[in-house]
Amino acid sequence: MTRMQARTRELLCVLLATLFLAQATNTQLDFRQMVGILLFAMIASKGASGVTGTGFVTLAAILASIPSIPIQSLALLVGIDKFMSECRALTNVIGNGVATIVVSRWEKELDRAKLREVMAHPLENGETKSP
Repeated sequence: MTRMQARTRELLCVLLATLFLAQATNTQLDFRQMVGILLFAMIASKGASGVTGTGFVTLAAILASIPSIPIQSLALLVGIDKFMSECRALTNVIGNGVATIVVSRWEKELDRAKLREVMAHPLENGETKSP
């Protein structure tokens, strides 16, 4: 994944989490506050990509800058943050695999017979069985 994709993913996660916490605490945000959240998240998410757990710290910084959303609402996300991080990693791996196949097909370098063989019998083609 490129740095731009990682930053975009972190930005979207932080923005959606902020809006979720605003709704969960029944906090009304006006347009000015939403634009402020967007700008702050865009700047803060630049350093958040590539390091596990920094998205949560970025979210805490955003909530600290918005007094209308209580910072205590972060407790709603603490329990699922690790699970969400694992899901993002899994989605990233699957996306990279699909993109590799799409680009190799686009470049007309995809050996479909070899791909089918490896996908049908991965352990017989040199892969090791994990414990």
